[in-house]
Amino acid sequence: MDIQVRKVKNNWKDMPSGVTWYFIGQPKTGKTTAASSWSGKGSDGVLLIDTDLGSDFVENANTITVSSLNEPVRKKTSEDGRTIVNKKGQQQVEIIPPEERGYYYRSGDKKGKPMPVYSMSEILRWIKDNWSKLPYDTIAIDTIDQVNRWIEEKVTKELNIKAMGEGQWGADWGMARRNNVDIIVRFQKLMKQLGGNLVLISHSKTTTITDGKAQLSPELPRGLAYSITAKADVIGYTTVDKESGDYNISFQSYDERTVGSRLRPLAQKNLLFNYKAILNEILTYKEK
Repeated sequence: MDIQVRKVKNNWKDMPSGVTWYFIGQPKTGKTTAASSWSGKGSDGVLLIDTDLGSDFVENANTITVSSLNEPVRKKTSEDGRTIVNKKGQQQVEIIPPEERGYYYRSGDKKGKPMPVYSMSEILRWIKDNWSKLPYDTIAIDTIDQVNRWIEEKVTKELNIKAMGEGQWGADWGMARRNNVDIIVRFQKLMKQLGGNLVLISHSKTTTITDGKAQLSPELPRGLAYSITAKADVIGYTTVDKESGDYNISFQSYDERTVGSRLRPLAQKNLLFNYKAILNEILTYKEK
């Protein structure tokens, strides 16, 4: 077999594909709004996986509400309400239909009616099976924080402990980190295979100042935050300018900040937080 070695040359004539973007910031700093249109096609090119019910009022967002890691199940019963068991006497279960998972539309002409919600596993399979027929080129997960909470609930149940931190020798933290990173890797790998982009969103921890520098990181356990930021290509910290009201994003990195960019045109920059501004920065970049 002949191994081909590829020499990397970037001419920055277009937005790269297969990129994992990670936006962290305090609530209400424009993360969901920007992510919902993070594509050259605007909102038409983005599928927003909403785990926080934060996209209900984002105009034109193409959103799917996700309420769990895996499909929820319930006891299977007959038409007369009797429990159904198998030949071994074991209780049978069935997947709860998306419209019966307890969520309702909060606005619009369907306000108050049952709203279909899904699991992360269902969405991943659906994207994989239907990508060629979908109009999207970008998948956004809003937020990773909520996904981690579901994972921690799953881990505490599996280990029969009341709260994270009670697992022997940190087994609970390790298991949660592996589960969360596995979900991110699955989506990341799929998007790279399909030539799409992945946007991850997290809230940031309350900022502290040490030696005159802001300590910035996602609102996640330290080991998990490190693992996810290591896998992201571009990490931006989002803020709102108090005077102008503009949403901004910083890619300025140093030791105390889990922020930065592998895309050279964005490295160490502070920019307006929208796709067009970022695209313009890339297309007008010139090597020094």
